[in-house]
Amino acid sequence: MRVRLLVGAFAVVGAAVAGCSSAAPPPAAAPTPAPSGTPAEQGVRGQITAETATTWTVTTAKGKAFTVTLGPRTVFGTKAAPATAAQFPVGTAVRVTGPRNGATVTATRVALAKAKPAPTAPTAAPATPTT
Repeated sequence: MRVRLLVGAFAVVGAAVAGCSSAAPPPAAAPTPAPSGTPAEQGVRGQITAETATTWTVTTAKGKAFTVTLGPRTVFGTKAAPATAAQFPVGTAVRVTGPRNGATVTATRVALAKAKPAPTAPTAAPATPTT
């Protein structure tokens, strides 16, 4: 009986010691960086400032110009209001969706940009005539 008790005690102590390793845990795997050339941003919003058959230049409100590449899969307008490329002349405010790589956007969709309300100027108080 004593032998069984002694063997059982050694088994418990052995399991406890095995779980208390002094070795440091392996380092966590570093996050995998995105493959090079993967666009980090999507699309652009601005005004069309130039057009050719397959590319447009869209300039943002901050003055940065982007080349927008149009292809056979580019959709114009929205599901509710489909459009054609011809309905987006130079000067039109647009929202272009698609992968962006540097200053080039490959357009998957081009839609009219929602107009932002113009800031209202404070009105001057009417002048009070003096007598």
